[in-house]
Amino acid sequence: MLLTKDVAKNDVSKLVSGNFALIKLLQSLGIKTYAGVNGGGVIKLAQYLQPLNHIGQVDESARMLTMNEYIAGFVPLGYYLATGTLAGTILTTGAATKLGLCGLTEAKLHNIPAVFLVALNSTNVQNKAPLQDVTEHGMNLLPQLKAELGDGCIVIDDLSVIEEKLRMVNKILQKSRPVVIAFHPDILSQDININQLTFSHTQLYNSVNYLDIEALVSHLARLKNQRIVLYVGEEAARYEGIAQLIDKLSYKLKSPIIWSTNGANAVSETNPYGYGHIMFGGNDRALELWHSINEDDVLIMIGFDPHEYVLNCEQIKAGYVWHLTDFENPYGHQNGTFEHRTAFKYCKVRGNITVILQEILNLLPFPKYQDFLLPNYQSLNTRKISRQVHPNTVDLVSLYEQLEQHWQPNSIGFDDICMAYKDRPYLMQRRHPNIKFYSMYHGSAMGSAFGLACGAKLANPSLHTFVFSGDGCWRLYGGALADASRLGLRLFIMNNNCYGIIEQGAPSIIPGLDKDLYHSHLPNIDFVAAAKAHAWNGYKVKPDLSNLSEIMNACYDCSAQSILIEVPIDATQVIGMNPRVHNLRGDCYL
Repeated sequence: MLLTKDVAKNDVSKLVSGNFALIKLLQSLGIKTYAGVNGGGVIKLAQYLQPLNHIGQVDESARMLTMNEYIAGFVPLGYYLATGTLAGTILTTGAATKLGLCGLTEAKLHNIPAVFLVALNSTNVQNKAPLQDVTEHGMNLLPQLKAELGDGCIVIDDLSVIEEKLRMVNKILQKSRPVVIAFHPDILSQDININQLTFSHTQLYNSVNYLDIEALVSHLARLKNQRIVLYVGEEAARYEGIAQLIDKLSYKLKSPIIWSTNGANAVSETNPYGYGHIMFGGNDRALELWHSINEDDVLIMIGFDPHEYVLNCEQIKAGYVWHLTDFENPYGHQNGTFEHRTAFKYCKVRGNITVILQEILNLLPFPKYQDFLLPNYQSLNTRKISRQVHPNTVDLVSLYEQLEQHWQPNSIGFDDICMAYKDRPYLMQRRHPNIKFYSMYHGSAMGSAFGLACGAKLANPSLHTFVFSGDGCWRLYGGALADASRLGLRLFIMNNNCYGIIEQGAPSIIPGLDKDLYHSHLPNIDFVAAAKAHAWNGYKVKPDLSNLSEIMNACYDCSAQSILIEVPIDATQVIGMNPRVHNLRGDCYL
């Protein structure tokens, strides 16, 4: 299975480098696309990867996109979110590893499987002060990785057990967790007989606990006039067709639905029981509903997002919380559950979520309780948003309303860590049938959306891939634009000449503070000129949006040339709310 044209099938004693063997073993797990920068620690590994610098080069070959390590660390995350398939990041020794591990942490926080290949120092330079010393005498890297990942840090220090190590990698990835494969270059450069490798990809299947399902159905059938609320988290968004099952459940229970930013992708935009996003960038009706939940209510959580931007570090106050999940030990758990995040009763229902929902629907009788009026809100917001903005800037409400008219099928979008990741959910309210949006909001690594978009485009070149980023985020990936100039990305820069989240939050966190001490001002950049200097095409949205249709037509022309769109905005226009501001005013943050 591992033999290629580089290895003669009739040569039963063919020796190859361990570097080659590792690439072939990972290919058997479906990993063929990598991002990173070549260097001393990985140069003998990278020689077995073909270059990838144009979207037209994506094929079944093992390839590597050369891109700075910070951005490369997020590429496998976007790859997975777009297609549910795996990719990797290659990190050479030392500082490169530290840059790339920002993406690793985000993968952990959002339960995304990804592979990070990390080069250690060679074993023969121990105690000799090697360049980029990652031993216990220098950066002491391995204990740091093991502290963050536990058994997700796999060390190859003996080539004879490489198959065993890859089985461990496979097991961890199938639990929806990221993995680091750390190796000593001199060990991996040793020869191995590839014909003696018998590693095969074993698919692990998590069984559905039908007793848990029966317990949930029995509980629901006993309820008398108690409110049942459905919460949809980002785990649910990984299942194709799940929106229809959630529709059926909400109709049968007459249950209102709320969702997290990424969970929105799993809720039908036509469901009249939809109340919107909660917390950060949350919709007004959803927040009102969420804050009204009490001990008399039942909350069915289709996936559980424990993040501060979702739960605001609070306990869930429903009397019963039923948690549907296929994750064994997701981020934020204690002993495999989230009981510590609930004020009263917590019950976990483990298994494939679509199977669980279908079984619930099969077993659940049509209830006579939950006799609430169909909400059918045209708008999920009740706040009045100021439309007064600086004359040379865009009214964001109008911008997002018009964008809703332009999304075409087979589109995907990523919100960066800027005003967009709270404003877009608030203004879009429900998902759009033509585009899915994702944000890696919990790690909140500025600039991450650029790497996510690169990964998504490499995973599926036919996807129309959009990024909404800020002028502050730009500072972290601007130098990588040239490397993505032929990937066909569509990058919107929300330019407000400041770190907008700070600009809006500081007055509430420290009332009366001199504005100069916000440290939020950013010198202006001509982003269109910068884009063209990096071989991108560029547009600037006019304040009256008169050229937006032209720009969106260009975005959907399927050109491999990437396009940047600068959007001048006014940081004083407050759209989505940020509940964390109130936390930051508290004593626990002083």
